[in-house]
Amino acid sequence: MPDQSTSIGELSNNRSATVDFLDVSCSGAKTSQLTTGDPTPWGGMGNYREKSQIDSGVLSPDTTLVMLAIGGNDGDNFANAITNCYVIFGVCDPDDYTGKVDQAIEDTGTVISQIATAAPNAQIVLMGYPRLVNDEVCVTAGNQALNQLADYVRDKQKAKVAELSKVGTRVAFADAIPAFRGHGICDSDEWINRVVAVVAGPNGDGDFHAGDPANQAPCLPWPGENVCASLESFHPKNAGTVGYARVMEQVLAGIGYKGS
Repeated sequence: MPDQSTSIGELSNNRSATVDFLDVSCSGAKTSQLTTGDPTPWGGMGNYREKSQIDSGVLSPDTTLVMLAIGGNDGDNFANAITNCYVIFGVCDPDDYTGKVDQAIEDTGTVISQIATAAPNAQIVLMGYPRLVNDEVCVTAGNQALNQLADYVRDKQKAKVAELSKVGTRVAFADAIPAFRGHGICDSDEWINRVVAVVAGPNGDGDFHAGDPANQAPCLPWPGENVCASLESFHPKNAGTVGYARVMEQVLAGIGYKGS
């Protein structure tokens, strides 16, 4: 946080009295799995038989900061765009995905409003998505379409945050695209994982495990292989998570957040 020399994670791990950090993020979560009420479908990708994130008990009038990234998984839009624009050598048109983006943005507005109700004193920050690949054709011809889609999502999320701010919601938007420029897939310093195939699994705590159904969504098939791509695929590497942290730091400093 601004004016702190120790990260939130380290403070939390050391049980510091200055911060109480709770993480209820979940691989593959959709907006419907954050909003109040039992998630549907129950026990599927994105909640794994856990309560919805807003109903999990992490939010209260004492909450001072809520950070989230959401919307890309709605309608399996992210998985479908990656499959059609990057994995499969086919025709990729970003217009095929904008309709589901528009609905996801509206649903994201609902999520943010419910968070503001449950945590009325909190600063909310919606973290945007980066461009995943560089601007050149490096694997398939879908690079530009993926980047155009990322720009579209960014613009829509930013507009929704501005709309909510005008009616009094304490929310800010964090644009990750500039920080990740030059660090996408096929750049010389990649911050994003390429396809990581899982055979015996897992690659991480939230990944597919050995014996999991190979066809559960989002399953990104690699040509010639009957496996699911790891959930680490097309997500930040360690350098990317540090890059995200720097973006968040800049946003918090810019809005004057001091921890309360």
